[in-house]
Amino acid sequence: MLNGIYQNAASMSGLETWNNAIAQNLAQSSTPGYKKELLSFEGEANGMIGYEGSFDKTLFRETLQAKGVGSVDFSSGSILNTDIKTDFAIEGEGFFELRTPDGEFVYTRDGQFKLNDAGELVSKQGYFVMDDERNVIQLLPDGGDIKGMPNGSISQGNQEIAIIGVRSVGDPNQMVRTHGGFAINPEVTGEALAVDPDRVSIRHAALEQSNVSNTSEMVNLISVSRAFQLNQQVIRGKDELLGRAIQTLGGRI
Repeated sequence: MLNGIYQNAASMSGLETWNNAIAQNLAQSSTPGYKKELLSFEGEANGMIGYEGSFDKTLFRETLQAKGVGSVDFSSGSILNTDIKTDFAIEGEGFFELRTPDGEFVYTRDGQFKLNDAGELVSKQGYFVMDDERNVIQLLPDGGDIKGMPNGSISQGNQEIAIIGVRSVGDPNQMVRTHGGFAINPEVTGEALAVDPDRVSIRHAALEQSNVSNTSEMVNLISVSRAFQLNQQVIRGKDELLGRAIQTLGGRI
């Protein structure tokens, strides 16, 4: 009976993890380029349990508990025109490449950029946006309006300034979510490589929206809440049965 209580408690722990993933998706649903957090469950060994078998022998069997495994849904979101000249959206595969002040690279689909005081193109976090040769994109102070082309080139007036770098990695699911996007471990995911221009297009003055469906997440939230309540009721029932068994056996001593 105790093992049953532990099983339900493990289920409630998994449901709590799922609830946290849903809460994060809902909180970030309006963030451009955000990729939905997914959670799946798989069985995990939880030790052996013994029970009385025939011929007065104790038999053992392995028990399982549910374990939540997180992943990211990298499917594309819808594209929304913003008419803001420093906004860019990727149509196709790949990520914008950013460089932090510490020199680390971060990869994101959030193209909501801006200009810093030095006229450099940066992300909302202040990370430098890299061009196709991994240089900082420096715009002209009095060069006029920014014009972007589908191949990622940025120009002011008749002068081309840079080409926005778009990179892909071998296995995006091995990337780690970090502040401002995703970080990679080259030993696991491979080096970030330039995307074939024929497989990507850059929309200027537009943003990719998150791929979160608020309706689906709310349905999942209700399902988690109901499942959590059911597990609570099962634990409460088993606890009451255990209490009555203790009282009955205790009264016979």
